[in-house]
Amino acid sequence: MVMKHFLLVAAVVLSLQAVSSAFAEDIRIGYVDVRKVMTESKSGSRVRAEIEKTIKARRESLAQEEKKLKDLQDAFEKDKLLLSESQRATKQKEFQEKVRAFQQARADAQREIEQKEREFTSKALPKIRDIIHKLAKEQKLTLVFEKNEAPVLYAVDGPDLTDKVIQQFDAAASR
Repeated sequence: MVMKHFLLVAAVVLSLQAVSSAFAEDIRIGYVDVRKVMTESKSGSRVRAEIEKTIKARRESLAQEEKKLKDLQDAFEKDKLLLSESQRATKQKEFQEKVRAFQQARADAQREIEQKEREFTSKALPKIRDIIHKLAKEQKLTLVFEKNEAPVLYAVDGPDLTDKVIQQFDAAASR
């Protein structure tokens, strides 16, 4: 009985090896660095520049607000001994409200930036996938992996489609 199972397992392993070696010759694999396409394409560079501009403007605005808060806190610390208990409580409450408003503005700025990135990604990815699909068919590739996300630990380098994807993505964007 054990010998029968062993022979069956051996037969299955040998047939799988024969099938896999026959298919291995026909398998062509390529890869694309989607992150590079998103950042180095004309569209990606333009969106990245817009986001950087937004970040810079928000940072400047938030830095001014932060300085105002620091100045308010310094003034409060300097004058708090001269204020009555109710005046101190009122000033402290006003300061805390301004701190909350500042924190809310900072969170809103972060959400705005993330939203812009999501919008670009959601518009660009379907177009990029279509380009990859077309290039894979043209080059008769069996599989195309994302260069940085592939769950493959080792593979012989296949064709890198990244630059061609960028070129076609830029061409599609300029139409």
